[in-house]
Amino acid sequence: MVILGRASLLLFILFSVGCTSTTRALLTTNLPARQTNYKKIAIYFQESPRKSRPLALLAVARDGENATWAMEVLKQEAAEIGADAIVHVEMNYSTGTFATLRVQGLAVKYE
Repeated sequence: MVILGRASLLLFILFSVGCTSTTRALLTTNLPARQTNYKKIAIYFQESPRKSRPLALLAVARDGENATWAMEVLKQEAAEIGADAIVHVEMNYSTGTFATLRVQGLAVKYE
């Protein structure tokens, strides 16, 4: 009985917290020397209006549907590598037993 109670508690915790994963695929070894303030990172759903060079492909996936949170995590990932913007941003939402939100984009540095 105690084992069943602990298993139920563990499942409840896992489902209430949700799973989050981030992925970063670097496209260059020439990263900027310092990080960027993530709140200043621009988001573009198409090409950047300024000339830029690619730094990394970024992706964030999370169980649930909080797009604002996912975009903030994507910006924080870009800030860690010194990006100025994220271009070609895509958001995908899949339903099913567990709803999943995936946000991805290309981190770039302005020239």
